[in-house]
Amino acid sequence: MRFARIATILALVLLILVTGSVGLIAYNQPRVIAFVLSSINRRTGVNIVPRTSSLIFTHHLIVVLDEPEITAKGHPVIKLKSLRASVGYHSLLQRTGLPLYWLRATNPQITLPVSSSDAATVPVPKPGAETVIAIREALQTLTRIAWRVEVIDAAVNYADGTPLIDQVGVLAFRSRKNPGRWTVGFDGKVRGSAVAGSRVAGKFSFDTIQDSPPGPFARGQIWAWNIPIKHVEAEGIELGGGLQGHLKFSINNDGSLTGAANAGGTDLILTGERLSQPIKLGDYTLQTALSFSDGLFALTKLILKRVDKPLVSAETEVVEPYSGNPAIGVKVGGFRIDASALKQKLLLVRHLPTEVEKTLKRLAPGDVSVGAATLTASLDKIKTTPLQALRENLVVSAAIENAGFTLPEDSKLPAIDRFSAQLHYEKGVLSIAQGGAKLGNSTIRDVAARADLSHGVEGAKYQAGMAIDADLVELSPAISRFAENYKLERRERVERIGGRIDLTASASGVLSTSKFVPPVDYRLLANPKDTLIVVKGPPGPFHLSRGAVAIAPGSIKFENLMIAVTGGDAVLNGAVSSLKQGVAMHDLTLDLHQFPSEVWLSLLIDPADLALRGPIGGHVVLNSDPKDPEVILPAGKLTLTKGEVQFNFLRAPLEVQGATVKMDRQTLVLSMPGSRLEQQPIDFKITVQDFRHPSIRIDALVQKLDLEVMRFVRMPWTPPTPPLNFAIPASGHIEARFGNLAAFQMSDIKTDFIRQATGDWRVYNFSANAYRGNMTMDLTGRGPDNWIHMKGSIVDADPSPMFMLGGKNDHSPLLGPTSIAVDLWADTDLDFYNTLAGDISLTARDGTLDKFTLLSRLLSFIDIKNWLTAQFPDPRVSGIPFKTLMADFKGSRGVFYTDNFVLHGPVLDITASGSLQFSDSRLDMRVGMFPFDTVDWVLNKIPLIGTRVGAGTGKLVAAYFQVSGPLSDPSITPKPITSVTEFVMKTLGMPINIIRPNTIK
Repeated sequence: MRFARIATILALVLLILVTGSVGLIAYNQPRVIAFVLSSINRRTGVNIVPRTSSLIFTHHLIVVLDEPEITAKGHPVIKLKSLRASVGYHSLLQRTGLPLYWLRATNPQITLPVSSSDAATVPVPKPGAETVIAIREALQTLTRIAWRVEVIDAAVNYADGTPLIDQVGVLAFRSRKNPGRWTVGFDGKVRGSAVAGSRVAGKFSFDTIQDSPPGPFARGQIWAWNIPIKHVEAEGIELGGGLQGHLKFSINNDGSLTGAANAGGTDLILTGERLSQPIKLGDYTLQTALSFSDGLFALTKLILKRVDKPLVSAETEVVEPYSGNPAIGVKVGGFRIDASALKQKLLLVRHLPTEVEKTLKRLAPGDVSVGAATLTASLDKIKTTPLQALRENLVVSAAIENAGFTLPEDSKLPAIDRFSAQLHYEKGVLSIAQGGAKLGNSTIRDVAARADLSHGVEGAKYQAGMAIDADLVELSPAISRFAENYKLERRERVERIGGRIDLTASASGVLSTSKFVPPVDYRLLANPKDTLIVVKGPPGPFHLSRGAVAIAPGSIKFENLMIAVTGGDAVLNGAVSSLKQGVAMHDLTLDLHQFPSEVWLSLLIDPADLALRGPIGGHVVLNSDPKDPEVILPAGKLTLTKGEVQFNFLRAPLEVQGATVKMDRQTLVLSMPGSRLEQQPIDFKITVQDFRHPSIRIDALVQKLDLEVMRFVRMPWTPPTPPLNFAIPASGHIEARFGNLAAFQMSDIKTDFIRQATGDWRVYNFSANAYRGNMTMDLTGRGPDNWIHMKGSIVDADPSPMFMLGGKNDHSPLLGPTSIAVDLWADTDLDFYNTLAGDISLTARDGTLDKFTLLSRLLSFIDIKNWLTAQFPDPRVSGIPFKTLMADFKGSRGVFYTDNFVLHGPVLDITASGSLQFSDSRLDMRVGMFPFDTVDWVLNKIPLIGTRVGAGTGKLVAAYFQVSGPLSDPSITPKPITSVTEFVMKTLGMPINIIRPNTIK
């Protein structure tokens, strides 16, 4: 358009010039030329000022203007070295000199009306019929002016003096055969821009007659070569090399343009400080078909080749290019990427982010094939936010084959290789399908994923799934690390894992580039295939041979999971869920067969508290209490066919034959009929009525029971036993046909007991037969300090065996039916005897106080041979017979006092008062001995007392002693009677005081 306007101006100037020349050529040449130039200025506003002008007469008239300067509206437009026009004489006479034979402009200097900085704002001519009409009219004007136009060595500059193009040559002509068709050719050299030094040339033909035979308005070709690539830089890496191209086109009458173009890049190279060495890319060519119209710019059949090998095919279009915000669409056909070569070139880049460099080094790229890719977006979007435009509008498919990746060493995972997958990205959504890979000896398959990246990676939602045939031996280090990172409970107990397992996993959540975000939802289905899990200690190795485990957030579901351990197996079904209050079980079902009870019970209960040995079988369903998930409500029945049960409160295990455990949600009953305890038959049953408020009820029926088989039962004076760890309240009833406590023998034993969780306990309703007597007892103990309260009695028992229980005595000092009642407190932990306190009552009938040290020494102080008769044997040999023997003792801190000891017998009466210290068997007592009948002469024989006492008492005689020291070696001192009245009152009052203490004082 700009060239056509310039040509039109020149033609008009020449038209006036030639016309004036014809009329005035002979009259005055300078004045004629000046007149003509003045007329041009008045008619067009264009002022032509030549330095000199002249006419040359040949077979044509040649008009010469030397160094003319053409200005328009006061601004310089063109400067020329010379402007020449060839005019035919005949045309001057007939047609005012037009059209010219030729018009030649030499060294025109054209100045554009815009500066170089504003060049980008100059609008591109809009394709359309109006543009075609304007060009046609300009060419028709040129047709009326000349047959041929030449421009020699022209230059074009911006208004600010910046050069644009020089060495321009133009040749435009038409022939007499086809006078309506103009042929135009040009060439030039580009200066003063990023492509300075490149060359451009073209050749066009235009049809100026509209009603000519149908066809395009114009055809043409443009060549460009020696185009240097400069200042193409990104991230410190610069592209170098050269470009060349060829465009062939045609313009239709409606202004639309179609054509084809070829472009080539030669010796392309990447250089820069970030590259350890230049990267030679080689030669590339680009072929395309193009189509421009008022509403659409399109490039079709676009093919990128490297040498002669096609790499990429594509199409692109610009819709409504002259609107305020045109839309751009790009479609790229399938191509393959040499990923290995690309990786090597990327690694040549210096100062890559550390994580990017590490990732590249771990990557084995494999083969990458890209399918069709399309992008449609507004021009404003592409210019302002190109990455967002790509993310939101790109549609592309790709296939990856045989890729690999070496995982970080601290992951403990083998390398991923042979990774293949189909990828599809569409307007922000990335999909992966048909993925598979090898992870060492494990196989990954059915990989599928979907991520919405329309708003970026951070916070993007995703769904993913895959299946793995896992080699657990190889993956065990990674599993151990995972357990350590997430502090899984009891992780240290897993010694090793082995075998294989099929895993199907799916997950959804959000992505993060800065931290690991656990999935919001996930599903994991595990199908073991001869899986082995070895743990430290019990229960030993697990073999999982079949079944499935489904894991989801907050729940684990088991389906026919076969668990085999040493000696037995089990099938597990049901579910476990995680709640805020704890872990809840839902119909967790165990079917056990020959299951080793000692192995599994040790995981739940300390074997020191309860140990079980023997195979268990049966069916159990476990559910959590809805109100308290920590409370398990079992239902079902288990059977221990043959084995042992060891409770922590028993010193020997129960030998079991057919024990059963029945569970009915809240109630548990452990029945062990026909069992044996220390070789004695026993029926044993434990009942737990309510698991939510656990307490134990024990019922036992035993043939013969050694009470000390229960660890908490011991003789009070023996060393204390370690405390029992039994935090559940217990109660029960025990019956034994025979029993013993140490050497103390009993029969028909019955008792009830209760033990609180605090350790307080009580044995009550205790009854037994012992040594032909009837025994009852009530014992109460305090848990923290083991103080006990003993309250009970034994009636009409034979005391002889009891005195000989310890083995130190070969005979009993007391013979005859004896009754004892006690109400005592004592500390059984620290010092039983020194803390003993309470009351003891002793009654014996029709017996004998046999000889022992104290009695022998008392009798040695008196001479009783004269009052003994044949009816009564010598008490020093046969002991002292009695009708009754009674005494009450009250004491504290191990010291007991009595003031009513009395023995009443046919030979003599004995009374005593004073104290007895149980801890070291010491006594401090006053003893009185009273013979019967007229034996006052005996008293006269007592040393130290003499006849004075006997004379004062008449027929009443007595011996009075102070006894102290150890019971086994007492010290006896005869005591004088200072008051007969006191003596008589004490003596006579003894029976009364025994019945009612302190009646007579």
